[in-house]
Amino acid sequence: MQVARSDPPADTLSTPAGRPRSGIQVPERPDLALGVVLVGELAGSAFTKSQWLIERDGHYIQVPELVYRTVEYANGERTPEEIAGLVTGATDWTVTAEHIQQIVSTKLIPLGIIRPVTSSGSVPPVPRPMAASPLLLRMRKQVLGPRAIEAIAGVLQFLYAPVVLIPLLTAATLAQAWLYFHHGLAASLRDFAYSPGAIGPVLGLLIASMLFHELGHASALRYGGGRARSIGVGLYVIFPAFYTDTTDGYRLGRWARVRTDLGGFYFMLLFALAIIQLYFVVGQEWVLAAVLVIDIEMARQLIPFIRFDGYWALTDLLGIPDILTFMKSTLLRGMQRRSMTVGWPELKPWARPVFVAYMLLTTPILTLLVLMLFVRGPLLFSALWSALGVAQERLGQAWVNGQGGHAMAAGVQLILLVAQAAGLSYVVYSVLRGLFRGLWRWSQPSTRRRLASLAVSAVAIGLLASYWNSSLGLASGGAPQGVQTFLVSQRNHVQGPVSYPQSPPVGGNHSPILQNCGFYRTPVENEHAVHSLEHGAVWITYRPDLPAGDVAALRVLAQRMSYVLVSPFPDLPTPVVASAWGRQLQLNSAGDPRLDQFLRAFRRGSQAPEHRGGPCTGGLGSPER
Repeated sequence: MQVARSDPPADTLSTPAGRPRSGIQVPERPDLALGVVLVGELAGSAFTKSQWLIERDGHYIQVPELVYRTVEYANGERTPEEIAGLVTGATDWTVTAEHIQQIVSTKLIPLGIIRPVTSSGSVPPVPRPMAASPLLLRMRKQVLGPRAIEAIAGVLQFLYAPVVLIPLLTAATLAQAWLYFHHGLAASLRDFAYSPGAIGPVLGLLIASMLFHELGHASALRYGGGRARSIGVGLYVIFPAFYTDTTDGYRLGRWARVRTDLGGFYFMLLFALAIIQLYFVVGQEWVLAAVLVIDIEMARQLIPFIRFDGYWALTDLLGIPDILTFMKSTLLRGMQRRSMTVGWPELKPWARPVFVAYMLLTTPILTLLVLMLFVRGPLLFSALWSALGVAQERLGQAWVNGQGGHAMAAGVQLILLVAQAAGLSYVVYSVLRGLFRGLWRWSQPSTRRRLASLAVSAVAIGLLASYWNSSLGLASGGAPQGVQTFLVSQRNHVQGPVSYPQSPPVGGNHSPILQNCGFYRTPVENEHAVHSLEHGAVWITYRPDLPAGDVAALRVLAQRMSYVLVSPFPDLPTPVVASAWGRQLQLNSAGDPRLDQFLRAFRRGSQAPEHRGGPCTGGLGSPER
């Protein structure tokens, strides 16, 4: 994954800076704060009035011309009266000293553009103009600094010269057409599937193509006259991501920015072209599978609804530096029954329908993704927890066996899984914080609204906590009526079939390989399922003639909760039987409420010998997803 922009420019009008902070007064002679640089007019803007950019500590702030001119004339030597006279002479506005003082106190000081003066003479900390968003890159770690990037991009920028770009792009397109329409991928995928050593090189080529992708952004920016600040890795939503900080591109014109956005795709096409040439040299079909993986990654990067490369290309083509932020503010102002143009620059006539179409398409998609996050979140956390157990087990085994390479790979996997769990937690927190903050702001005008918002928040938190608690099985209750208890005296790993006293079995000697938890439409071997029970799983078996509705309910249950194994079982005494280590419950239907009680009591319960840390993945079987 690649994110090709550091931070979009914040807009002073979208920043909560309506009042000067307590203890801060307007300086007698306003002066710029350290790290503030005037950039100039934003080229290719979709707004009817020109927008201007100010850089502060490497971050860009979008302002209207009146604010920009105020900053331009604030040099620490002029009073507000003198600044007002210069702004009036340079623009179409008639500005007074009071206007300048208001702009400085409500906008420029809170944004850290003008150096503030407090009653104590100290300078207060300056907040960033942008609020945290779950769709921004986090936990960045620089891999290449500006010097190294400049040296590499300075060499590779020639690839953007038209005399070089057009032939190479043509060759890459023809090579892709040859692969998909003449040669085909059937033999390549079959060779990849049956070559055990192929997955490592293919993944290595994919990672190398992603790094080359980032150099494509940096080289395109260098060709246009800008400089990339860094290339590194970070966490985007919940996945590790490469990134290139091309924030300097805001200094460039529209088409130079678009070229920078699309430069990564161009370099990935060149990388794929090189792989196809490698195929003709080595003659190994599986090599071409890497081209398919790279093409899938490029297609994913074109998604314009989150901040991938396709999003940045769209925003630069349209001329709105950060269309998601602009859309959010537009929706909030509409909910507050305020004019959508109040406080925001107005869009040009041609840009309005494009923006409205994007908003109408993106809003339901992002809303659906948020809903899926809360509905499927418990399943994601359960899957991550299971994967963490597997990675921890592999790391321990590799360490004990002295397999340094395998231990390192397992350690990297463990770190990535922890990062994903942390990222998912942060996304959930950010979404909830944004929703409750918005509800709290809506309630400010009246006591009735305040009480309503508190009631809605309390009910929402209660329902969400109850749902997640139930889905994750955090609150275990007592055993339901009808549970049979059996003494299990042996649990050795054995080869071959085992004769169990219960049917389905509830424990005993078992296979060294467990059955992966999940839903199966065909019976599974007892010996593998018992190994899963040893790790704390609940095995739900059902008669093959169970009604389709009940089967569907069990399938949802297995997909929603970890450590649940569901499979058909012939000759059951009742339509459904739930089994845990040493425990069993016979049920007449999947809708019997005692099934949920059984899961709460015994899923990863203390009755299982390895209920702490024993995974229910990494074994045998491919359950339905």
